[in-house]
Amino acid sequence: MHFYTALHRFGWGPQPNNEPKDSPASLQKWLHNQLQSPQKALLKGTFENSNSLTKQMTSIRGKKDRDQKKRIREAIKNTYMQETEARFLHSLNTDAPFLDRLVHFWSNHFTVSTAGKPQLSGLVGVFEREAIRPNVLGKFSDMLLAVVAHPAMLNYLNNMTSFGPNSRMGKRRNRGLNENLAREILELHTLGVNGGYTQKDVIALAKIITGWTITPAKMGGGGFQYIDVIHEPGTHILLGKSYPQNGQQQGIDALRDLAHHPSTARFIATKLARHFIADNPPDSTIKHLEKVFKKTDGDLKAMAETLIELPEIEKYPLSKIKTPYELIISTMRLLGDGANKADYRKIFQSLALMDHRPFAAPSPAGWPDKAEDWISPNATLNRVEWCHAVSNITGIKDNPLDIAKHSFGQLANPETLTWIERAPSGTQGLALMLASPEWQRR
Repeated sequence: MHFYTALHRFGWGPQPNNEPKDSPASLQKWLHNQLQSPQKALLKGTFENSNSLTKQMTSIRGKKDRDQKKRIREAIKNTYMQETEARFLHSLNTDAPFLDRLVHFWSNHFTVSTAGKPQLSGLVGVFEREAIRPNVLGKFSDMLLAVVAHPAMLNYLNNMTSFGPNSRMGKRRNRGLNENLAREILELHTLGVNGGYTQKDVIALAKIITGWTITPAKMGGGGFQYIDVIHEPGTHILLGKSYPQNGQQQGIDALRDLAHHPSTARFIATKLARHFIADNPPDSTIKHLEKVFKKTDGDLKAMAETLIELPEIEKYPLSKIKTPYELIISTMRLLGDGANKADYRKIFQSLALMDHRPFAAPSPAGWPDKAEDWISPNATLNRVEWCHAVSNITGIKDNPLDIAKHSFGQLANPETLTWIERAPSGTQGLALMLASPEWQRR
């Protein structure tokens, strides 16, 4: 394995004071060792949990005092900034960057976004901490259940407004199904758009997960609660299988079966290969990952270990465009201690300028994962301007040519090195290095 591949493809880029030895065996060992420490995926902090934040959100509806509403909204906004800053600093300083990259991958797969729903600002960071990070090396089925039962997801995809039409509460209030969460579970979380489900399956799953909601404000508000009087009674048929009336367990059984479905194995394998290998990965790679998913019952640690060993990782050098978040994190890690003193609000503004605000994906499908979605004339200009700005702000102690040679390794383009060497100043040399294809890609 190449030094560049290990640090950029599977990590957040080189970190001069904390790097593995540049040998194939050492690099693979470094990556594998990260998967032996699942606790390093957890985000330390003293932030509120989803229960208390959901109570704040639901309490706004009953408040008549505008000043009080404003204070609650401001508190939620502050929580969002605290959460996203803690997340950023964790990525910046972690000694298990591959593990952190996996967290971001799965968080994007199970997107909860503030786009169009600013009221979720306080919950998105907590959602990742509670549903994604503890399960990142566990079973896919466990992560799916944690995600679907989380207040953030229930709110984001409106399951809290879904009533079984024939349930006691549905009849009393003349309310019906909301299919949003059921549809996205099938299309985006498990089977995939071509996974073999129909509209009848969407409706069946929507009925199965009625009653999965958030504790009502009059009952104290807070976290997940299954409420049977909202649940659509009866046996429901999903993908040809009958699920008898069994309360919350009916939904748990259906979700576990979806997690183990062959189409889910194919869909997850494709997304992992696209993210870590290439925009258009070879079918052989997808089939290999698919086989591991089936054999291990969706073991995410086994999937990550398989990724590291794939021979294809060296066949597609510089095949992936770094997202703005990846670009900023890798640059800050490269620049070392000075970056740790960076003003996060300015970092946040940079992410916003490059259309990559944390937890603000444009749709439930999450942030896109192909070069064509991140590289346009305007986006490229913003990236180059950012690289020049950060070079001017950050003083460098080392020769940018030496930094480039170390960072790019054998993938360094001689023409790129020539331009950096001929730069009239160290600052401009660094800017050229950061704007180069070798640094903008992974």
